[in-house]
Amino acid sequence: MLLYTVVPLEEVLEGFEQEPKPTIQLSLGALTVEAEFIGGFQARVVRVLSTDPRHFLEPSVQPGAIIHGRFF
Repeated sequence: MLLYTVVPLEEVLEGFEQEPKPTIQLSLGALTVEAEFIGGFQARVVRVLSTDPRHFLEPSVQPGAIIHGRFF
């Protein structure tokens, strides 16, 4: 694989050897997201699992958004 970038290689590969954090799938109505558990009653959205393009425009479930609630 070739990678053409002006970003230093150390920055591109930062965190490459670390284990990924465990994620969970959450159903939010008709929408399913993959999220990482933060603690308490919060989770951070990692990605949206949908085939509907409108779901990707929802600001409440965009990657990085915090979801509050009881998950387990």
